[in-house]
Amino acid sequence: MVIRRIRHHVETHNWFAVFIDLLIVVVGVFLGTQANNWNEGRIKRSEAADYRREIIEDLKSNELDLSSRAAYYGAAKSHAISALEALQAPGGKLGTPFLIDAYQASEVWLRPLTRIGYDEMVGNGLSSSVGDREVRSRLTAYYTQIRQFDVTALTLTSYRERLRRTLPYALQSEIRSKCGDRVATLPGGAQIAKMASACTVQLDDAAAQSAVAKLQSADLVEDLTRHIADIDQKLSGFERFGRAAHDLRLRLQSADP
Repeated sequence: MVIRRIRHHVETHNWFAVFIDLLIVVVGVFLGTQANNWNEGRIKRSEAADYRREIIEDLKSNELDLSSRAAYYGAAKSHAISALEALQAPGGKLGTPFLIDAYQASEVWLRPLTRIGYDEMVGNGLSSSVGDREVRSRLTAYYTQIRQFDVTALTLTSYRERLRRTLPYALQSEIRSKCGDRVATLPGGAQIAKMASACTVQLDDAAAQSAVAKLQSADLVEDLTRHIADIDQKLSGFERFGRAAHDLRLRLQSADP
């Protein structure tokens, strides 16, 4: 309709009317573009706010996860040190408590940290829309370092392999049934584990002594020593990244949407 009117005004040489018609078209296009940009900006801000909330929930999950892992591996370390001291004690008589310590020391809880919200945000090109420059920089640093953290957190040592290859399966199964992990599921679906604080296992004395002899002949001292050092490295990472997740969450919660 506008084009028809412009053509008519051109044919009648009504140049002022042509100018007005063109001005109306230009203003209409401009306003339409502005409205579209405003709507896209509103949608983008809403999506960024959703991802911000999701990342905050992921960080809360990471904090709880890392705290539970610190407790879990702290318990594993206590068992490991007890087993190492028993192996190194001259003339000490080893029995069921040693077997429990040796087995529990080999327990692990392996899973990468939760990062779904951040990865989806980056994949949708909204990483520049969450928080100010400093918050975005800290987000990038945290999630970049998580990859290296996961390498350490998911590492297995030779001690676990040698212990579980040497200890008779029937005894492993009995210890596991009485001293197995207590697993809980977080609201987001992630699971955390807690090692049994105490457990009683009734093992046949002859079977226990046979298993002890096998573990002694396997020469586990060096592997167990290395295993304890690996646990120390994991515990350090849990503490460091737990603090980083906490600080980053507080910054995101206080940042402008």
